[in-house]
Amino acid sequence: MKKLPEIKFEDGQINPRTIEVIPFEVLENKLKHPINHDPYQVHRIKFNAIFLISGGKDGTHVIDFEEYSYTAGDIILVSKEQIHAFADLPQANDGISVMFTEDFFLEVGATHPFLINHLYNNQLYDPVLHLEEEKFKELHALILKINRELSHKDKSVRTEIAKSYFKVLLLELYDWRENKNGRITHNPYLKDFINFQQLLNKHIHEEKKVKFYAEQLNITTRQLNVITQSAVNVSAKDFIINMVILEAKKYLKCSHLSSKEVGYQLGFDEPTNFTKFFKKHTQLLPSEFAQSI
Repeated sequence: MKKLPEIKFEDGQINPRTIEVIPFEVLENKLKHPINHDPYQVHRIKFNAIFLISGGKDGTHVIDFEEYSYTAGDIILVSKEQIHAFADLPQANDGISVMFTEDFFLEVGATHPFLINHLYNNQLYDPVLHLEEEKFKELHALILKINRELSHKDKSVRTEIAKSYFKVLLLELYDWRENKNGRITHNPYLKDFINFQQLLNKHIHEEKKVKFYAEQLNITTRQLNVITQSAVNVSAKDFIINMVILEAKKYLKCSHLSSKEVGYQLGFDEPTNFTKFFKKHTQLLPSEFAQSI
């Protein structure tokens, strides 16, 4: 099977620095002659991205095999390792793309850890932010300011100023979304849910039982179910299943592993058990999904 392209920060025309700001019209011209992939087909990015839609038609953006609607005045967040496709972006839209390395994101997160846990948390938040007009204009102006600083001849100082502005941008995005999601922000189980997420990311290949994660969190399985129901409105078991399926889809699309090998990678003792599990929850055989567009 053909492996999906993985796009690194320095690939194509993107300069090897921590932040890159590219207007859609510039990006579109670059994408007319792609080096190693079709940008309008799903691909995996190895950096974080922010897409600011300033004008044009309504559309959809594919992120981790899910379609999300957007319109002018929206901001789309795509994180490192996610699979996405431009679809009709930027061909039918005006706007700006902002790309930044994971190292820089972690650098910011060292002093603002809530950004790491929340900003790109697609289980808790929709990756498309629907902003009010004034807020959109404010963030748009901030991005333009970042771009001016990055373009300045005095790289040593102005680049650091651009990074400072960029930290403000991330904090503004976080603050705006938190204020719009009181249900999440004021959820008394939020910290426990994020701890569960982190454990699951660490052990998903070996452990899929609710009991294991409850014991790691020093709570009962019933309490863990209350946590996941409160945060994402599904049981702990279903949340684990959803994450295993997503991981399987990424392996099937982004690696050269066979369905059998993917099953073993995800901790299934027998290939038939993985095939039955995947078919039950997706209505497709692993091989059928791997060959799909």
